Amino acid sequence: MLENLDSLPDNEPYLWADYLEIWATISIDKCFSRGELYSICRAQAKPKTRTFSDEKWQLAITFIDTRIALFGASYPFYLSQDRDTIHIKYDSIFDFSENEKLYVALLFCANVKYVKYKKRHILTASFEKISLPIFKSLMPSDATITPCWASAGNSGTYTGLLYDKLVQIANDIRCSANFTPAYFKPGDRGDGGIDMLAWHDMADTRPSIPIAFAQCGCSKDEWVAKQLEASPVKMLHMLPVIHPWVNYYFLPHDLRWHNADWAHLSDIGAAIFVDRLRLINLTIRNAWISHSRNTRYVKYLVNRQISVSDLVP
Repeated sequence: MLENLDSLPDNEPYLWADYLEIWATISIDKCFSRGELYSICRAQAKPKTRTFSDEKWQLAITFIDTRIALFGASYPFYLSQDRDTIHIKYDSIFDFSENEKLYVALLFCANVKYVKYKKRHILTASFEKISLPIFKSLMPSDATITPCWASAGNSGTYTGLLYDKLVQIANDIRCSANFTPAYFKPGDRGDGGIDMLAWHDMADTRPSIPIAFAQCGCSKDEWVAKQLEASPVKMLHMLPVIHPWVNYYFLPHDLRWHNADWAHLSDIGAAIFVDRLRLINLTIRNAWISHSRNTRYVKYLVNRQISVSDLVP
């Protein structure tokens, strides 16, 4: 299920922390050490990446300190006393709490570059399903919440071509469909950037109702552009509601700096971001939410038997 494990992450502390956690999860010894990172770095093809293992180790470990504090009992890793090794807490998947499994699931959803291409849809689809009840928890209790993702096919609420789906959405959110089939690529059956949709009927049939659109994404880079796919900035001219909808973006990354503030805040636009920390904290806050059906693949990741020596000569 995994590949490219010797491919180093980009220069972000949260990605380097993820990298250490991934190795601790899948390692034969259920841990990953400073020395093992050194071996991976020394084996890199580019000379510049062969000598910075200590620097990146410290960068990641400092960030992991904040995770231990912020995620609390939901965090399934710990550091050795000398801070030279990160351990996963358990050998058996049966010892993990549901929120610890959720953390591992989100960890790998945020790092699909290490998942074989033909298997990535398993994680991206699971992330959409993990996001749905969280989105629902943020809406009024009697709102209508609908998944719209393209993978639903004919079993989804909105079916047909993208044109047909948006006509149906326009009807539900009580506005005119201000577009024609010529607006879209022939045969387009996508979701138009709307993965989840919520609205409240306000107990009548008039327009001007509360509406929320949401987009989900697992890419470490594409969130900068994808956050606006479901926003009024892009779609209000086609769906001219009286009051613009609220725009959400769900991502599995721990999008923070060491001080717990947002990373790349200058790139966050007109969207409400729901990242790893919020996904887990909102799950804890809403006892009715269970992700167990959508995190089953975690047992295959925890049961991996991989060693750095398998990759490094």
